[in-house]
Amino acid sequence: MTIETLLISGANNHDWTRSAPYCRDLLQNSGRFNVLLTENPCEQLGDKNLLEKHQLLFVDYNGPAWDDNSKVNFVDAIRNGTGVCILHAADNAFEGWKEYEEICALCWRKGTSHGKYHPFDIKITDSDHPITRGLPPVIKNHPDELYHNLVHMHEAPYRVIATAFSSEESGGIGKDQPALVVKEYGKGRVFHCILGHIWQGGVMDTFENPDFQQMLLRGCEWAATGRVQ
Repeated sequence: MTIETLLISGANNHDWTRSAPYCRDLLQNSGRFNVLLTENPCEQLGDKNLLEKHQLLFVDYNGPAWDDNSKVNFVDAIRNGTGVCILHAADNAFEGWKEYEEICALCWRKGTSHGKYHPFDIKITDSDHPITRGLPPVIKNHPDELYHNLVHMHEAPYRVIATAFSSEESGGIGKDQPALVVKEYGKGRVFHCILGHIWQGGVMDTFENPDFQQMLLRGCEWAATGRVQ
């Protein structure tokens, strides 16, 4: 079964003009997903009938607030069983929108920061989850930006399945930090990929990394279906 996916982009403090098409092509070329990429989220989210045709909402967006109708439709879709992938800076978005913050569980808010872009190891902390099952216990030298001190929003439950060490040498805090997070929201499954940095004019090493691609594909498939082939 092909997973019908709505990839929501069009604004970001990161380079969405490259990340969104790259993710669309990655998903489609896997043979598991059929992706509609929108750069005008409210146009798609405002159509409840359109949303009902999708099994996955992929959020690569950090920009102006959506209209109330789009916000209600987005939340209702997830509550009713549509999966969602929250990619990197999408957890920076929509400060004060409680439902969205509960969906993310961990958000970039006051006190959050990151060190420099550099290679670091990703440690699988939950090898029983379908996303991580069968992956090596440590994925070495992943090039990315690692958030530290993400804020736990509204006591929303979540489950960390992979971490990375935020080293002081890189500008971090000397502690393990979440890298991959999963949770449920109503009947929907949430895959929160805290990894996924690409700056305007910067390298695409993160997205071109095969390990990152595998984690992203597996996370999206699980969010949409509850399984990973």
